[in-house]
Amino acid sequence: MNYLLFLLLLSSCSLFKKAPSLSETSNEVPGWVYSPYEGCAEASELCATGEAKTLTQADAEARANLGSIFEVKVQSELNVTTSASQTFPWQAQVKEEVQKTIKESVDQILETVQIKKHFKKDGLSHSLAALDRNKASELIGSRLTKVDSELDTLWANHQRTNLRRIVKLYMERERLNERYSIISGVPRPSKVSWQEIIKWRESKPKMEALQFKVGQAPDWMREKIVELLTEAGFRLVKGDADKVVTLQVDSIKEFLNVEGFEKHTFTLNMASIVNGDKNRSFSISESVNGRNQADALLKVKNFFIEYIEQHLSDLRLD
Repeated sequence: MNYLLFLLLLSSCSLFKKAPSLSETSNEVPGWVYSPYEGCAEASELCATGEAKTLTQADAEARANLGSIFEVKVQSELNVTTSASQTFPWQAQVKEEVQKTIKESVDQILETVQIKKHFKKDGLSHSLAALDRNKASELIGSRLTKVDSELDTLWANHQRTNLRRIVKLYMERERLNERYSIISGVPRPSKVSWQEIIKWRESKPKMEALQFKVGQAPDWMREKIVELLTEAGFRLVKGDADKVVTLQVDSIKEFLNVEGFEKHTFTLNMASIVNGDKNRSFSISESVNGRNQADALLKVKNFFIEYIEQHLSDLRLD
């Protein structure tokens, strides 16, 4: 008997599950259609409305309008002086990468948006969308904590080969922080300032000579490393230099009993030499299948590029 009573209670709860309220018979347009916060608690929710021919379209419009609130309320772009732009000529590219990352973060937050109310009149549908400030603050706050941890670690190492990552993380945390402030009302201070980053970079030599020795390696890998070293303030020379970086990629064809495919293991080896003495080195291997060696190598391109970007500072060139 108790079990049957439990089932009845459970089914009744599902029947009374809260859904967006709908009013089609009211002669008066509800106030929230023109003023969203007449249907929301502004202290705990961020709200917006949408209007369209169908409820589905109105829901989508309300969600989109709620998302645009972030961009409308963001006060300003990161202030960058002319000298900073000259110091970081690749800054525009980093900015695009950051904007993409921020969009992904905002999209994740908008997945938690709920439609609270519906209204239909004269062939038009209206929706009221609400975003819980506490849930959104937790999502952005979690990402901010992760970015701050990465930024603090890189900043403590003070390696020029981490410069692009430092700038990117700083830009990302500032834009996240702006949105966090919109939702929570209180921004999070950063341990690292933009002025400190500029001052640190300008304290280093503008272009320091470095010899880059390449044994065997694909062109795209060679080009990426040249790009990263140049960005960090090194001038690549063919003759002798106090600092040297070496690159070697070895390939082993493994046994694979699959017709039309080959298995290759690629091993990346990089090392630094400072004043004639071996300084630091790192090595990483990855196995992959492909129709031939060239096809297999292309499949690990992103893996190796990402690894190099994150570990080039391990060579301790500063």
